[in-house]
Amino acid sequence: MKTFRLGSTGQPHRDFDSPSRLVLGQIPYKNQPTKRKKRSQEMLGFLKRLFNKLGPGVYGLDHAVLNVPLPPSAMWMNMGYWEGLSDEPFNGLTVATQHTSDFPEACQALLNQVLTMGLLAHPPGQPVQLVDVGCGCGDQSLYLMGLRQRGHSSSAAGKEGRGSGFDSTPQKPDSALLSDPELRPRHGGDSRHPPSRPLIDSYIGITLEPAQAALARHRLQDKHSNPEKPPAEVFCADASNPDSWTGDLQHSITTMTSTAQTDHPSSSTWLLALDCMYHFRPSRLPLLSYAHSTLHASLMAFDLVVADNASWFDRLLLCLVCWVTGAPFTNFVSGQEYRRLLVAAGYDPAQIQIRDISRHVFAGMAAFLDRRVVEAKPFGMKMGKFGASRMVFDWWARSGVVRGWLLLQDETE
Repeated sequence: MKTFRLGSTGQPHRDFDSPSRLVLGQIPYKNQPTKRKKRSQEMLGFLKRLFNKLGPGVYGLDHAVLNVPLPPSAMWMNMGYWEGLSDEPFNGLTVATQHTSDFPEACQALLNQVLTMGLLAHPPGQPVQLVDVGCGCGDQSLYLMGLRQRGHSSSAAGKEGRGSGFDSTPQKPDSALLSDPELRPRHGGDSRHPPSRPLIDSYIGITLEPAQAALARHRLQDKHSNPEKPPAEVFCADASNPDSWTGDLQHSITTMTSTAQTDHPSSSTWLLALDCMYHFRPSRLPLLSYAHSTLHASLMAFDLVVADNASWFDRLLLCLVCWVTGAPFTNFVSGQEYRRLLVAAGYDPAQIQIRDISRHVFAGMAAFLDRRVVEAKPFGMKMGKFGASRMVFDWWARSGVVRGWLLLQDETE
């Protein structure tokens, strides 16, 4: 506060020796605003600018974000399988996947496609060890560990090819799997529904992202903590580089393989790679070689390849997409190069099975993202990078430059 002294002329004079006190009655100096008044004016100005920016509807639909359940009930992430029944039956089974517009359902349907071509094409009863690379946030881990297979029954045996022992009712997307409570055997020994057992006896999931690994472990512990259930573990590691697997992960892998060889000679080990290997740096080869030589594992996967007739311009655009997304462009190889890669890893070329399901994947994913952008906009939710992904999937669907393959390399035959 400014101070002044009345001089002999009756005019105020500043007292520079005593600036902090008033002399002769402490007369206030009112010609300058106080700091408190300045702050009030600044705050009022800020609020006016804020409400002018928001417009007359202060809330609108923005508060939708406050009603979204957190954590979400599902955290699936793959390209999904979106469209109805496949044109041709596989091993005598019609691959039943009804049309869906729901993302978690489509993601689960893609997993079911891989399982139907691979693991479920084998007779039930054999112990199964599964290594799941790129397992994400635990959705497919929980789904896989919840699958059950029915016991043998004379009425079911041999009628559906190699998939005998599994219910194959065509109207249920995952009907060959007993993950739904209504499909599980009732108590009391119904002859039509013999006692079931877990489909997978031992599970190891691997993901590169620490946050995903932590969430997956938490969800498994929360929903799969029953000691009577098969062991299931998730680790944070680089699945593309098995030489970097150390500590608990290496111990679990060693225990799985040694147990399978000594206690269950008839067991089978599988490597599942669902929509992830095209991200692996520098190549898929180290993992494929490890799976064949060390795990002695069969391979079931969904992966991407470049069409054989892709032009140089298409490849240039794809290179730009890879640069933006961080996926190694060298992983986008032709079908023939992919087969040579499997052979280089040690797999028998005569046992390689491939199904192209591109038309069931890319167009549906693009349509879903397009619809999602429109649905989210009124609520103030932005799709961010997924908006650009929509254009990429739409390009792949229209041009056929990139193909989506189901892969099976069966080592049990």
